[in-house]
Amino acid sequence: MAPDRPDESFAALFEKAGSVPRRDAARTGDQVEATVVQVGKDAVFVEFGGRAQGYIEALDLKGPDGATKAAVGDRLRARVVRIDDQGVRLVPTVEAAVAAGASVSLGAADDDAAPKLALGQVISGVVDRVESYGVFLQLDGTRGRAGRGLLPVSELLTPRGADLRKHFSLGTKLRAKIIGLEEGKMRLSLRAMKDDEERAEVDGFREREKKTAEPRGFGTLGDLMKKKR
Repeated sequence: MAPDRPDESFAALFEKAGSVPRRDAARTGDQVEATVVQVGKDAVFVEFGGRAQGYIEALDLKGPDGATKAAVGDRLRARVVRIDDQGVRLVPTVEAAVAAGASVSLGAADDDAAPKLALGQVISGVVDRVESYGVFLQLDGTRGRAGRGLLPVSELLTPRGADLRKHFSLGTKLRAKIIGLEEGKMRLSLRAMKDDEERAEVDGFREREKKTAEPRGFGTLGDLMKKKR
């Protein structure tokens, strides 16, 4: 198991090769294509730009289930955010993290209050704004843009040409499914959540039908003797 501290992990990782992590090939703010070379408990180690090495904190690639969504050989786009004695620290772009199945924050990098969200997650919130093209939902427990998502007209389950302000008054409580996460943007859907619920109902019905159709056993010897009497 890799040590918890990134610098110790780097030392262990590159000791056999007789090399040290290169920092001269990276500058803060650069976006690079990185390849995962090792997955540790607290960090995911990557190579980029030839033989340059860096690390991504495991928290930046964890999914809703708490598992790190990275494996050796995975390629992802990341941004260099710090270069110091511990090495080159990178963070995956929102698109890369979402594609890997990780939870992401739509707030600023230093905004600890911004919620961690994942594609396919069901959230709840209140109607914050209504426009002709959709409804904005403010997630419970959040404030500001980082916790606000758009329900486009096509995902609202309303009749074509409906007056959205009549269907969704400000403050209305809603549950919706996240269908899109980009830099600073979140797309939500009532339609996708309804489809999931209907699919679950169908699956449940089929499971009950299957159990009902299962052939009964012959019973115990005692049952057979009772039938003969």
